[in-house]
Amino acid sequence: MAAILRSITTSTSRYEERADGVIVQRLLTTRTQTITDARENTSAFVRIAGGHPRRVLIDIRIIRALQAGVREHYADPELAKWCSAVALLVATPGGHQFGRYYMSMNPGPLPVLMFTDEAQAIEWLHRETSDQPTFAGSAAL
Repeated sequence: MAAILRSITTSTSRYEERADGVIVQRLLTTRTQTITDARENTSAFVRIAGGHPRRVLIDIRIIRALQAGVREHYADPELAKWCSAVALLVATPGGHQFGRYYMSMNPGPLPVLMFTDEAQAIEWLHRETSDQPTFAGSAAL
């Protein structure tokens, strides 16, 4: 496992920048996520991305409920510009549902795939973006 260079914790998630350049978002709570939470998460992600498209693992294994508008917020095409590939780590029916929604809202060139195994997700992110430089350590927090 790659070392964690820095992290940002919000009210619902923790963002970790790994030494291999992957950004990991881990949900920390099963409470209903609000649009305010989603905006806080988006801000944290943009900060840790450091102005460059990054490989992203979104761990939504404990996702339960989202307030109206949250799914749409996360599917905003503006967020995709900060991603070179997205792996969704799922375990529940709600996670699979959100993953399918997210994938359907991002039909463009951004590679997005769902996984149930974290190691396989990280491996795919590296294969999918092998020609992309990593920017580990570049985020100004």
